[in-house]
Amino acid sequence: MTNKQVCEVCTENESKYKCPACLLKYCSLLCYKKHKEACKDTKDKTEQSKKSEEDTNVIHSVEQTEERVSVEKLEELDEQTEDRVSVEKLEELEHSVPLRQMLENPHLRTILQDLAKSKNPAKQMEKFMHEPLFLEFADECLQTVEPSEPDVEMDSD
Repeated sequence: MTNKQVCEVCTENESKYKCPACLLKYCSLLCYKKHKEACKDTKDKTEQSKKSEEDTNVIHSVEQTEERVSVEKLEELDEQTEDRVSVEKLEELEHSVPLRQMLENPHLRTILQDLAKSKNPAKQMEKFMHEPLFLEFADECLQTVEPSEPDVEMDSD
């Protein structure tokens, strides 16, 4: 008793061959040619999907590496210079309620965007230091980063 396999393309004849790519059984060159296009499309889609997934993984890996490098550089710079703000203090700025309230002001946001885009930020900063709104914002930032110590009254007995 022989175990005959039917062609999976035409379903009429006995299969003699297997597709090298997907192992589908076929009986003739004609059936192989019919199957080849469908197999190629499926293979291409699978390869595109794998490539897309690989690309996404690479992008995420690069982003994570850049993020780690940035934090490491900030921490390294923080240790090297006194003029740098520590990561912890930057996080305090991020969560400051008074600063968040100030940033709701569209004029202040425009000033900060102009400063960020400026080719000469030092000159732009000097200009904005005459803006009361910017001064108030800068003072609040400084209070968060370098809080002044409360005045201690000295008793003279």
